[in-house]
Amino acid sequence: MTATLSLITTCKGRLDHLRQSLPRMAAQPGTETVVVDYDCPDGTGEWVARHYPQVRLVQVKGVDGFNASHARNIGARAATAPWLGFFDADVLLAERFSASVLPALRTGNYYRASPVTLQTWGSIICHRDDFFRINGYDEAYVGWGGEDDDLLAMLALHRITGYGYPATLLDEVDHGDERRTQFAAVKSRWLQSRINQVYLHAKLDLIRLHGIPPTVQESRLIFAEIERMVLQTNAAGNTDCAINLSLPEQMLGSPPQEGMIELNKLSRSMSYKLSFIGTRPSPGVPQPNLPMIDSGGKA
Repeated sequence: MTATLSLITTCKGRLDHLRQSLPRMAAQPGTETVVVDYDCPDGTGEWVARHYPQVRLVQVKGVDGFNASHARNIGARAATAPWLGFFDADVLLAERFSASVLPALRTGNYYRASPVTLQTWGSIICHRDDFFRINGYDEAYVGWGGEDDDLLAMLALHRITGYGYPATLLDEVDHGDERRTQFAAVKSRWLQSRINQVYLHAKLDLIRLHGIPPTVQESRLIFAEIERMVLQTNAAGNTDCAINLSLPEQMLGSPPQEGMIELNKLSRSMSYKLSFIGTRPSPGVPQPNLPMIDSGGKA
């Protein structure tokens, strides 16, 4: 039977979580499960191959740290179903998950849990054509978080409509921040979020300016510069951070005049000032304004 949805999960240092989530994924009717063993020190690949031979397993060797975007993109390329669902190893699918969600899937839409929580924030389903049209997850992101917000922003730019599926279809494996950042250079998810948010805004500004996203190389350079400046400011104990990003130079030529053209070199830059205000009590996790699929699974 051909799968409608590929359930894609990645693992590095989370085998104890995967032992709880994978049985639920593998049991979902109408789906296939893809596990990316991202050089996991716990022997994830061997455990999956031994206990779940029906699962599509991809093993990545010799990678330092954990890049969630890279791992998920690898999983997406290995998937065969027309729909791609990304679920972390600490997310538990309800028995009725696929029966509730699969009938609702329509091209031109993406789907995520609503109301969303910190752990289910990145539990996103989209059509594979839309995913590859936006070049998947942006691998410039390093450390914890940010890549899922970027994916949602790119889907929205391409006029892919968001729908919510009931959050009751998901449960969570409880754990602390030390598990989220165990392979990250930045151990504070608050600080990493600050870096990621500035990068996403800069990327969106560049898309508005050029009509296309920055190249892979440009994206990595921009992210690295933002990260460097934010970390430097934070280490110095300052609350204001000035970020200057140089854009590629552009040659400008005049219309031909008397057999000659005039050449000009245009140098450009973008400047941002990030001011850390502080933290304050939140009324709750901000909710996306998404229409819900109904109880019968229809959007």
